[in-house]
Amino acid sequence: MNEIVNADMSEFWNGVGSEKWLRFQEAMDANLRPFGQKAMAAAALSSGEAVLDIGCGCGDTSFEMARKIDPEGRILGVDISAPILERAKDRAMSLAGKTIEFDCGDAQVHRFEAASFDVVFSRFGVMFFDDPVAAFKNMRRALRADGRLAFICWQPLTENEWVEKPLDLVSSFVPRPAPMAPDAPGPLSFGDPDRVKRILTKAGFKDVKINGFRSPFTVGRDVDEAVLFLTQMGPAGTAIAQSEADEALKSHIAEELREFALQYVTDNGVKMGSSTWIVSARNS
Repeated sequence: MNEIVNADMSEFWNGVGSEKWLRFQEAMDANLRPFGQKAMAAAALSSGEAVLDIGCGCGDTSFEMARKIDPEGRILGVDISAPILERAKDRAMSLAGKTIEFDCGDAQVHRFEAASFDVVFSRFGVMFFDDPVAAFKNMRRALRADGRLAFICWQPLTENEWVEKPLDLVSSFVPRPAPMAPDAPGPLSFGDPDRVKRILTKAGFKDVKINGFRSPFTVGRDVDEAVLFLTQMGPAGTAIAQSEADEALKSHIAEELREFALQYVTDNGVKMGSSTWIVSARNS
């Protein structure tokens, strides 16, 4: 593994974070796929290009982009989580002929080959750096002249029903986690588009464009799966995990979440509102 500077994120994503992600991997990749596809459209991928996939997780976006850039293109997926990358590597073994590599490392300091990629891409993987300006400078060095950056990130908590409402409900029974500082690393840290633009500009990018994208987020294929997801993942799951709730209280919270989820049942799963930013820029 390369040098790590985001120690807290490394500990989380190589510990409890990876355990949760791997538990829900298939569902999460399916739920996040439309968001990744929207960011790929902003990247305007072409056959033969070299793409750097930041926070590639279990490889879902890497595999999809490989199909878009064949036959001469190549993908390097980078993630800070060794357990998650092991899943990606296992899945890649069945893709004969695909030029995909995975590397475990911290993209803020990872020693990428200079000027070797046409595109830097990420699906919800760039909001976790201690020093985002340094991280994006490092990624930009990996881009060729006039290379492209495209990523998707979450808008603020109040714009994401699937995060805010379950957290409000759970907070009626257990303490609400202390709010994070606006610039602290975390999934919602890029909610302010002006901050995102400042970061990218300081990192040396130009032509920064930030557009909103709203889409339903599937919290479960059915109510049972939705309750399991909401009690394990996101801020609601964190509030439960950090509390001193006994099993009886946890069971009661789960029943309350079940009643809550019933109002969001559709023919295609339990869906709640979500809001993201689609961000694109060029190497200056």
